[in-house]
Amino acid sequence: MVLVMLAAACSKKVDADPIETEIKTVNYVAQGDSTLYGLACDGCNDSILVFLPDSGGDPVKYNIINARRNNQYFGRPEVGDRMALLVNPENPMEVLMAIDMERLCGTWVYTVFPEMRKIPSPEEIARIEATYSKEEIQKFDSLLATLMVPREYGYTFKRDHTAASVGGPPRKTALDDDAPVIYPTMRRYTEWHVFNGKVIFSYGGFNRSSNGTQQDMQLHNDTAQLLLLHPDTMVIQFADRIQGFHLKPDTTKTEE
Repeated sequence: MVLVMLAAACSKKVDADPIETEIKTVNYVAQGDSTLYGLACDGCNDSILVFLPDSGGDPVKYNIINARRNNQYFGRPEVGDRMALLVNPENPMEVLMAIDMERLCGTWVYTVFPEMRKIPSPEEIARIEATYSKEEIQKFDSLLATLMVPREYGYTFKRDHTAASVGGPPRKTALDDDAPVIYPTMRRYTEWHVFNGKVIFSYGGFNRSSNGTQQDMQLHNDTAQLLLLHPDTMVIQFADRIQGFHLKPDTTKTEE
């Protein structure tokens, strides 16, 4: 009887802990990514990062002095913040770069102004000045100023590595081709990830299959480099430009 009960107990299927399963899913590391992921622990200061790796074990104390000197330490982590580290292969106790991913999360925006669809040449400017009076030119300049309305572009980066666009150019209409001003385009990202110290922003669109009925989603990536990450300011270098952002206050939070 005892042997039968022991055999039944050993053969009983143990269900996976749903919390543990969720953590393993969120902490997935892409193939080829040498970044270490984990949490900031108590004891962090200007020279030491106390880091609890996702792989488990005890917290590790990393030297961050050179990373800070080289402007490769992004954010000021608090206890529990999720971190991404690149460790010096010649000194496994030294961090070459660190990103406080918690500080990346939020809504980051920047302001853009429209541009003239056609910039007049010096000859055209001279012709206008010779044809119209100063009062008529001033009226034209006032009208043009009303069209140069700034707009807010930006993105909301979430902790689950999804992203959403904020603002952007106005909805296109049939009259846009004749409008005197034009707003720059905006790439609408849907995901963000860290990969080998870079920030990967993903975007995509739907492409019809060969039979013309089914649509498949194809993701494309933009690889960028963090240059600055302060509590309310961020600067990112993309392949074609350097873009500054400011953090938009979260109006959904209310004071208790």
